[in-house]
Amino acid sequence: MSTWRAIIEECRHMFSIPKLAAILLLMPVLYAVLFGFLYSHERITDMPVIVYDGDNSALSRQVVQAFDATDTFKVIGQRWNEEDVVQEVQNGVARVGLIIPPNFSSGLQHGENIPIMTFIDGSNMIYSNSASRIANQVIMSISSGATLQTLDKKGMSSEQAGALLNAIPYRSRVLYNPVFNYEYYMPIGVISAALQQCLLLGIALSCTWQKEAGLWHRFYDWRFAPWKLAIAKLTPYFLVGLVNVVVSFSIAHFGFGIPFVGQLWPMLILSLGFNFALCGLGFLFSVVSKRQVDAIQVLMLIAMPSFMLSGYTWPLEAMPRALRVIGECLPLTQFLQGVRSIVVKGLPLDQIWQNVIALGMIGLVTLLISFLIFPLTMRRYKEYDNESEHPTATLTTESLSK
Repeated sequence: MSTWRAIIEECRHMFSIPKLAAILLLMPVLYAVLFGFLYSHERITDMPVIVYDGDNSALSRQVVQAFDATDTFKVIGQRWNEEDVVQEVQNGVARVGLIIPPNFSSGLQHGENIPIMTFIDGSNMIYSNSASRIANQVIMSISSGATLQTLDKKGMSSEQAGALLNAIPYRSRVLYNPVFNYEYYMPIGVISAALQQCLLLGIALSCTWQKEAGLWHRFYDWRFAPWKLAIAKLTPYFLVGLVNVVVSFSIAHFGFGIPFVGQLWPMLILSLGFNFALCGLGFLFSVVSKRQVDAIQVLMLIAMPSFMLSGYTWPLEAMPRALRVIGECLPLTQFLQGVRSIVVKGLPLDQIWQNVIALGMIGLVTLLISFLIFPLTMRRYKEYDNESEHPTATLTTESLSK
């Protein structure tokens, strides 16, 4: 056979399989469009800010208005002491806490060094990098504007105005990851993504291997009780998934020094929800796939988008609304939000219950869809319904052991 003939033969084979042709030709285009929309906002906008204005002067109100006027920040409320502001940042209500101390304006005019303070949530480095830079620019802009106003009102020289109104001092404190260490940020996301893909792959192949082996008809009697099949198939993977979560994060903490400042039992409960959601999703893939290669192809196609849409490489708040809704419906998104809250922030269970409930709902919905589809997938095995003619139709412990 000539080389040219072999090339032609391979091209015919490649395009004779619709799924393979679609993966090779369409998926790169779809990924390009998806990621183009994902980063279409170019920068983070509407970052929630909580304010404590202890001065309540014209200058302090100008500072608050300047923060709210930027596209980056959005003032969502005020608190009456510094502790409440820090608590709101810790709970995830706000990404930035703005502290304007008492006597800020009068002290500044008398030459006192009374700084404005920002507390920035460093559990997501994308937020902290952007917030630190833009906040500093806002303060510098206000400082310059205040000096110019003094020049206009007093008719002073720049040196006289500078003596009356010093540049506004500014301090920033990044919570949870003050040195912007990627070792405290990236491994958590990569480990979680790996845990998801490994468990989904195992579950998705749990049914397809029996279909290819010609053993799927043994479950025909369970066509109207698919929950039995789900329990039988998913229990081993659910337990393995829990063990993997504990082992993986233990290695990350004890072996590589990645901080774990939270409690163990909220992490275990979050892991229960995560594995339950993955079991439901994997079971759905397994039921609808006819062959193992079909299940593997689907998992390959969702691996990268699920990580990109999880908010780990680009914040959910900065995504187009449609992509944000899709991201919120992914198990990895909810798990990573909860993991950062526990591992990095040390928050208790009552601060991550939304993520646990969301994971539970994902698992329930996907399992329900699987249960509705399962009887339809079993129609082709109707000829095995007659037990007298086909003894293997009845699912027994003995038949499963073979």
